[in-house]
Amino acid sequence: MKPLRDLRERLFDHVNPLVGFSVTRYVLSIGIFIGVVIFGLIATTSLGVDLLPTTNTPVVSVNTSFPGASPEVVDRQVTRVIEGAVADIPGVVSIGANSRTGGSSVFITFTPDTNQDSAANKVASQVSAVTRQLPTGASAPSVRTFDPNSQPILEFGISGGSAPLEEVHEYAENVLVPAVQRVEGVANVEVNGGPERQYQVLLDPSRLQAYGLNPQQISSAISSASVDQPIGSITRGADTLSFSTRDVPRSLEDIGEIVVDGNRGVRVADLGTVKDASSTDSFTRINGTPVVLISIQQASGSNAVAVADGVRELMKHFSLPQGYAVSFSNDTTGPIRASIKSTTHEIWVTAGVVAVVVLLFLGRINTAFTVILAIPISLAAAPVLYQLLGFTFNQVSLLAMIVAIGIVVDDSIVVAENVERYQQMGVPRHQAVLRGASEVFGAVAAASLSLLAVLIPVSFIGGFAGRYLQQFALGLSAAVLFSWLEALLFLTVRMAYTPEAAPVTWRDLPRVLTTLPATLRWGFAALRQPWAVLLLVGAAAALWRFVTPLAALGALALPLALGVGRYLWDVALGLLEALTLTLHGITERGMTFVREGYARALGGMLRFSPLVLVGAAVFLAATLLFVVPKVPFNFVPQSDSGTFNVRIRPPNGTSLNGSNVLSDRAERFLLAQPEVETVQANVNSGGSGLNVKLVERSEREGIFQLIPRYQMALNALYADQPSTRVMIFAGGGFRGQGSGLSFNLISPSYELLTERANRAVEILEANPNVLSASSDISSTTLQNNFVPDASRLAGTGISSQTIAQTLQTYASGANAGNVEVQGFNYPIQVKMDPAQLQDMQTLLSLPVYSPSLQTSLAVGQLGSIVQSQSPTTIGRTNRLYGASLSVNLGENAPTPLEFQREIEQQFREAGILDNQVSLDSGGQFSQGALASQLSSLGVQAFGLALLLVYLVMGAQFNSFRYPVYLLLPVPFAVAGAMWFVWLRGSALDIFAVMGFLLLIGLSAKNAIIYLEFVVDRMKLMPFRDALIEASRLRFRPIVMTTLTVLVISFPLVLGTAEGSEFGRGLGITIMGGVLVSAIMTFFVVPAAFYLFERGRASQLLLPEAEENEKLVPA
Repeated sequence: MKPLRDLRERLFDHVNPLVGFSVTRYVLSIGIFIGVVIFGLIATTSLGVDLLPTTNTPVVSVNTSFPGASPEVVDRQVTRVIEGAVADIPGVVSIGANSRTGGSSVFITFTPDTNQDSAANKVASQVSAVTRQLPTGASAPSVRTFDPNSQPILEFGISGGSAPLEEVHEYAENVLVPAVQRVEGVANVEVNGGPERQYQVLLDPSRLQAYGLNPQQISSAISSASVDQPIGSITRGADTLSFSTRDVPRSLEDIGEIVVDGNRGVRVADLGTVKDASSTDSFTRINGTPVVLISIQQASGSNAVAVADGVRELMKHFSLPQGYAVSFSNDTTGPIRASIKSTTHEIWVTAGVVAVVVLLFLGRINTAFTVILAIPISLAAAPVLYQLLGFTFNQVSLLAMIVAIGIVVDDSIVVAENVERYQQMGVPRHQAVLRGASEVFGAVAAASLSLLAVLIPVSFIGGFAGRYLQQFALGLSAAVLFSWLEALLFLTVRMAYTPEAAPVTWRDLPRVLTTLPATLRWGFAALRQPWAVLLLVGAAAALWRFVTPLAALGALALPLALGVGRYLWDVALGLLEALTLTLHGITERGMTFVREGYARALGGMLRFSPLVLVGAAVFLAATLLFVVPKVPFNFVPQSDSGTFNVRIRPPNGTSLNGSNVLSDRAERFLLAQPEVETVQANVNSGGSGLNVKLVERSEREGIFQLIPRYQMALNALYADQPSTRVMIFAGGGFRGQGSGLSFNLISPSYELLTERANRAVEILEANPNVLSASSDISSTTLQNNFVPDASRLAGTGISSQTIAQTLQTYASGANAGNVEVQGFNYPIQVKMDPAQLQDMQTLLSLPVYSPSLQTSLAVGQLGSIVQSQSPTTIGRTNRLYGASLSVNLGENAPTPLEFQREIEQQFREAGILDNQVSLDSGGQFSQGALASQLSSLGVQAFGLALLLVYLVMGAQFNSFRYPVYLLLPVPFAVAGAMWFVWLRGSALDIFAVMGFLLLIGLSAKNAIIYLEFVVDRMKLMPFRDALIEASRLRFRPIVMTTLTVLVISFPLVLGTAEGSEFGRGLGITIMGGVLVSAIMTFFVVPAAFYLFERGRASQLLLPEAEENEKLVPA
């Protein structure tokens, strides 16, 4: 009978070629890994920063003006024509349209992989083909690309003290905007609020009638007089002379002198009054103070935080006029900063705790440090990949790095633990590294490949949700792949060539304390080395330059400082190693006790394997029946960003001043609340929007407790205005995130849709989970439509279009060119003097010149006013009429997906939904639609990942049966995660789905480490003994890898900082799944393997093993 040692050496004497190559050609290995770390550091400093991944969805808009046309006419004659033209373009996902008085807008959304410029060209081509079908008077459609992500990242207001806002607006446009646009990363700067300076030509109708002129003729004359056009150039030898025609009015007098009728010498001043005035179509206030608002948009791919910092730095040192002040009101980078800071802190905490776990289990500081180096080395690969793929640092990509911390050390732990086991068996260090790493090469490769088999395919999932999964999967894949290579090709180099000093125990510590004389001698002897001389000279020069020349003499104390420094370092290291060895001893004794108890328990349990499997099946059934139905589902978690938005929509027909009064109520209420820091109000005739910033989170309640309270208070505040709708939505980095939900009712009949939408709002408002609800379907208002009479127009030479343009100029005004004053251009507007336009009869009495009759006719002579009730806007969705329903949910309301399903059932029971009216999820970006998409994609991704992991492990073990045992922990991991999510009162979201996908590889990884050893030992000992022996040998590394993975979940689960909500679902699923799957690996996998494989095991025994009744444990 051969001794045990001979059997082991015969089995483990093979050195893997890759391990042997890396240890032999160590310079190459070191150079490769140092290079990756350097590139990782470079990428880290240059990556952009966002809250969540950027999702570039191609959207193309088509805008068409049709002056004077009602929404119904625009819808029928313009919008539907354009919708039909673009509907068949490949890649179109949805078509949204809006018809309003005088114009149409159509938005075409394409699949994410569509090139936006190519899509715009296709849209332009299709639209141009139907331009002739548009009615006379409609403009040529304008096709533009539209970026849904181009929202301002920073807004600030400029107040002028005693200076009029018109002056402040002019200063902002002419001075501030050019300066801000020069800040790196700024793409666009917009100025809103405050009166805008313009030059007005106020026409006198009586003079127009006397001279027989139309308003269009005045506009045309002014426009013709404003010429700034290049002519060309003439080349004379080496010189080129450029010519242009330039004649631009520069004052009120210049405008008044413009000739309208050259034959009679009629000037603009003869037809009305020219004045330097201003126009106001909106109000903007910050904390009640009127301001001019500056909005900053970042360039694509730029760092939002750096752009905001650049603008703030500019304004900090900008020299403003006396009395001017800057108020920053809306900074979307605040949540980004807080979240990135929180996540970065979690990375450091996680790395520190993982280091402590590794130190406790491995015992030696040198070995532990060698293993811990895997963290920065492996993580360096992720930023490099992010840089190559154009990703940014955001919650998703940083969460991938947090998770990677607990995973990348697993491979190093397995290799280092096996190498140390060989050293304890008496194998020399160099040979122990070669043989120990080679022995676990297959297990480590299979474990890493199982993770990669999950992550890499997931990165190719399409859709909006796929963009989130892609960054997580690819970032983690880069770290996992590099950790595998690092463990086998670089960790082995470090362990083979790093000197292993004798361990310092408490008994050795006095000896360390007496080494001060020796270290002092070393300090002075170091002066013989070139590096010490350079250090001495450098220190002297620095002291001479930055302190005093006399202080340079202090550099002579450098040898003493070197000696004392090394002494303190040795003492500190000795204390740490002695403490570590003590704690390691305690850990090892505890681990040995638990391991032996587990081995004995496993030996007894194997006799009852069927009962173990039945118990496990009962656990899965209980999870499926009682837990899974109770776990809610969402796309992203609710996040307290410290901001919310208030939308106030007054009744149709409300004037700008009326909207301003209504907005002022809400502003005063909010500013009186102690939790509110800033209120930015943007008011126009259609309503107002308030952006509210709260005080620090530690000084207030959570935002989802405040919003219901504020909503109820505002509802009471506007109780005397029942037609005014007030909605509050939580702010955040994701559209639709927070307490709000939207979905669409669609129908081929606008009248039916209007009736059903109003009933739907009533049902929503009666729902106890709803704080407020509204519909964007336009309520009808009294419209005064001038209808030309064709019989009266006959013979006048006046067209309906001429009448429409004349009335528009009289009532609203028309831009007729620009005036240049002190180098700046201001618009010239031609309109009727408002003092003379008092009522409808005045409008009907205004003159329209007839070129055929050579006289002016009153507008009322050519037609009549017809009054009707009609909507101000008509919305359409995918070529049907659509009404968007907005709902503000209460604090304890169901998730958006659950609520949508619930309300859909209520709508059906109420007869709102039938074959004429259907419910849409509210667009592809709504919470409900994304949650539904995620639930579908999540199941697909999980199934695909399971299949690929099965194939990878089947190839590793050359068996179709063994992967089944390796995947047994996966359903238990999912069940454990479900229990933890339910017990924590949390919900499944995109981040939790990432955790579930990750559990496939993590739970299979431990099973691989265990089963690899079982299969090897089945050749050397009886089957039952092989199971128990492998459980002893692999118990410690499995516990270590499980703990390091569990460690990453604690900061995610327990985090309370702003933005910590994003990683909580991921942390909970990892915590519950890994813990339960580890237990199942220890018991269910051996039980199943023993029950179904013991009949085949005897066929694998080697002849030498048949002579051994039992193999002595290592």
